[in-house]
Amino acid sequence: MNLRSTLVLLLASALINAALLLAYAVWIAPPRAPRLATLDVGELYRLKETQVAAVLLKRETTDDERSSALKRASAFGAEVTTLIQALPGECGCLILARGAVIGERQALPDLTPEVRRRLGL
Repeated sequence: MNLRSTLVLLLASALINAALLLAYAVWIAPPRAPRLATLDVGELYRLKETQVAAVLLKRETTDDERSSALKRASAFGAEVTTLIQALPGECGCLILARGAVIGERQALPDLTPEVRRRLGL
């Protein structure tokens, strides 16, 4: 066996190994664990409650403004539910309630500020 045939065999072996590793990674290897993020739903409701209470308690608020604030408050639950159901698809992550996380909260991204912004809180 000469040097050229040895090099051809080594190259062929390397290519076959690379193809097998790629096939394993694509079809056989277990999928990655889902990314995790947190959301403080309680904070969202507290902020909305404060926002509505500020409108209701203001003396110069008209009855129309009060009824409008109450209508927005009653629709808030459906709005939050719709947004929360859409979040996992948008971020590609599994969302946990912040109260359910034990340990360092800084280890997981917090989506609460983004959701607050989207809800106008």
